[in-house]
Amino acid sequence: MKSSINMRGVTFLMFFFFVSLVLAQEVYVLDVDSKEGIGNVVVTNEDRSKTVITGLTGRCDLKIFSGNEKITFRHMGYLTFRTTKDQIQRKQNKVFLTLNPQQLDEVVMSISKWEQQKKDIPQKIASIDARSISFNNPQTSADLLQSSGKVFVQKSQLGGGSPMIRGFATNRLLLSVDGVRM
Repeated sequence: MKSSINMRGVTFLMFFFFVSLVLAQEVYVLDVDSKEGIGNVVVTNEDRSKTVITGLTGRCDLKIFSGNEKITFRHMGYLTFRTTKDQIQRKQNKVFLTLNPQQLDEVVMSISKWEQQKKDIPQKIASIDARSISFNNPQTSADLLQSSGKVFVQKSQLGGGSPMIRGFATNRLLLSVDGVRM
């Protein structure tokens, strides 16, 4: 009787350690500011022979990596982070990524549809920087143009508004951000 109780205790302890070992392989990749999970983070070793991608909640399994192997975490909107599996386990299986500070500088509106430099265009160019866009928080591009004070926008009842260019109202204005049509 006493040996069966000891055997159950040993079995329970072995099961407990096995479960904790399995759970110790799961890592959460989180945003350093919001503490929310980051999906689609590519996790690789140095020679990129082993790869894991995080799920939507930022969770991934690192059991294919060894303890002292250098692991790299990459995501398009975040700075690259390098560490080892042992260091991650010391930090309670959480990896925090920092947002990449590179942002869109300004929006350039031009009448010409060909790519030209600002100094070569004889017409007036209205530039709106990212800070004023975030400060005004416009609902539509017409509201953005009107808040800049550089373009007159004729407001209609249901639509967002029509910019007036050279006396003509248009609802088909070409917005280009870094050469990409919006």
